[in-house]
Amino acid sequence: MTSSTPRFHPPQQSRSQETLGRILDAAERVLEEKSFGDATLAEIMERAGVTVGAFYRRFPDKDALLHHLDDRFFTELRGHADELLDPGRWERASFAQVIPQLARIAVPLFRMRRGLLRTIFIRARTDAKIQATARELNGLFLAKLRVLADTRLAEIVHPVPHAAVDLGFRILVGALRETVVFGEVWPDAPAMTDEQLAHELARSYLAYLGVASPLHIPRHDTNQAD
Repeated sequence: MTSSTPRFHPPQQSRSQETLGRILDAAERVLEEKSFGDATLAEIMERAGVTVGAFYRRFPDKDALLHHLDDRFFTELRGHADELLDPGRWERASFAQVIPQLARIAVPLFRMRRGLLRTIFIRARTDAKIQATARELNGLFLAKLRVLADTRLAEIVHPVPHAAVDLGFRILVGALRETVVFGEVWPDAPAMTDEQLAHELARSYLAYLGVASPLHIPRHDTNQAD
């Protein structure tokens, strides 16, 4: 997907914007409880306070609703990337300061949007549009991380720093996905707060890069709830 690919553009009339927002919000709430395949348009529209007929005046089918959700989430995450990874924000900071902040934002975001992310991750395997959106978004984050790394190469001990920045980010996202979004397929692990999980993910990424980490996290209580 290129930057010229059409993205989600909300309707211009305020009433239509409000209705669309209610539909998308209701769909996200339903996805917190069940899979996209099990979710019905009737229950989504009931929560949105919109008739199914009104839905079909805006969307051709249920998949189009998911694509709108994906587009809205893409726009939100692009905003996070532009703000969080803006070089001006980190002008006097080390890479060891950038990565922990990235993890601290990513962990609660994944947890709060778990239902939507679960659907997107699953559908990205077979849905070309969602796959392309994910590729574009991942490419955006990687490009911004590379820019930050370029001026901090002296901090990175890994012999192939740019490749390590890319792979380290994939490892971080993969671990976050498996821990928060698909955690039920793994044996029970010691409970961690979001802050503790973010610290552990950041430490892993920095260790892989060979960046000296300022993070010193006390041993957490395995009986502590999330």
